[in-house]
Amino acid sequence: MIFVLPTDALPSDANSEELPVRDVVTPLPELPLTPPYEMRAFTPFIDFSSISNPLGTPYSLIEAMSKALLNGGASYAADREGYSIKTALSVYHSLPTGSFLIGSSTNDLIRAVAQTYQPCYVGITTPSEVGYALAIGNAGHTIVDIAGHAGFLAPDPSVSKDQGINFDAALLGNPSYPSSRLLHKSTLINYLETCSWVIVDESSIELTLGGESFVPLTKQYKNLIIVRSVSVSMALPGIPISYLVAHPNTIAQIEGFYDNSSISLFAEVIAPHLMENLHMEIAREFLEREIPWLQCMLSLIPGIDIFPAEGNYVLCSYKVPQGMNLGADSTEELEDKLRLAGFLIRKLDDIRGLENGRYFCVSVRTREDNEKLIEALRRIVFAQ
Repeated sequence: MIFVLPTDALPSDANSEELPVRDVVTPLPELPLTPPYEMRAFTPFIDFSSISNPLGTPYSLIEAMSKALLNGGASYAADREGYSIKTALSVYHSLPTGSFLIGSSTNDLIRAVAQTYQPCYVGITTPSEVGYALAIGNAGHTIVDIAGHAGFLAPDPSVSKDQGINFDAALLGNPSYPSSRLLHKSTLINYLETCSWVIVDESSIELTLGGESFVPLTKQYKNLIIVRSVSVSMALPGIPISYLVAHPNTIAQIEGFYDNSSISLFAEVIAPHLMENLHMEIAREFLEREIPWLQCMLSLIPGIDIFPAEGNYVLCSYKVPQGMNLGADSTEELEDKLRLAGFLIRKLDDIRGLENGRYFCVSVRTREDNEKLIEALRRIVFAQ
C-alpha cells in the first residue's frame, strides 16, 4: 500500500524547477505499511514483519507510561541526557554511566557513530538491513559488501581481504538481520584488531538461542560500539528507544556530533523497570521451544525453504516447485494474500545480498499467532 499525494494538492510551480539532489546511497525497499490505528482497533491484524518480544510489553511498563501521561508528563520536554535510563543501564551492565548514549531507533544511533568518524570504507555483511547502508552511506562513507559464508555466517575479515575486499571499519549484526545468525566472538575480535572502529547491532540479542552479548568487550576495545534496543526486548516497536554502549572515551567522541533531542519521555519513565529480568527469562525459555517449532512448520509448507535461525525471526524463500500448482505463484502474491487474510510478513526485495522476488522474513510470535500464520499459509498454497 503506497499513499500518493494528489497532483492537484501540489503547488502550481512544484515541477517548474528541479532542486539539486545527491545520488541515492541505496534503493529503498518497499516496506509493509501497518494499517492506521483506527483500522487496527476494529480489524483483526497480526504483524509478523516487525521484530519484538513475542510475549508483549510487560504490564509494569504499560502502567508506568500510562501514569506518566495521566500526570501530565507529556507537557514537559524529556531529559536529553537520559540520566534515569543511563543509571538503570549502568547497574544492568555493570558499567559507568559514561558508557552509554541514549537515542531513538538503532539506525539513528548507527548514523550518529558514522558521522563521528572521517569518511572511509565500511564493510557491511550481507544480507543486511537497508537502514545500515543509509546510515553509513549518508554520512559520507563508502559501503563495501562483505558476503557471508553458506548459511550467512559473518566471515573472518582475513577471508574477505584474501578475496580483495578491503575496508577500514565494519558494521556487523549479532544476530544479523534478516539471516538470524549469531556473530562468533573470535570473528568479532579479528574485526576489532584489523578495523579502526566496529559497530555491532545487538537489537535482539536477548531474544536468541543462547546468544552472547559483546558488551563486556567495550572495557577492553575502545573501537567497539554496541547498539541495543529496548523497543525490541520490551515489545515497544511503536516507541523507539535504543542505546549505544562503548568505552566512555568513545562515547564522548560520538556525543560531540550527536543531537540527542530524540529521547522520549517514555525512556525516562520505564527506566526503573528495565531491571525486571523475569519477563526476559520467560521469553527466552519460550523461544528455545518456539523458534525450532516455527522453522519446522514453515519448512513443511510446499514452496517454502527456511534458513537456520538463531534469533526470533526466520529467513525464508518461496518458489513453486517444478510440476506443482500452488495457490501463490510468487513471494509477492504470497505476501498480498497474507495481507488480505490479516497477516503482515516482510518481503525482502532490494535487500543487499538477496535475490529480488524470492525471500521473506517472519518474526516469532506467540504459539497461538504462529499457528494462525501457518494455517493461513496452508490455505493459500493449497488453494486451487
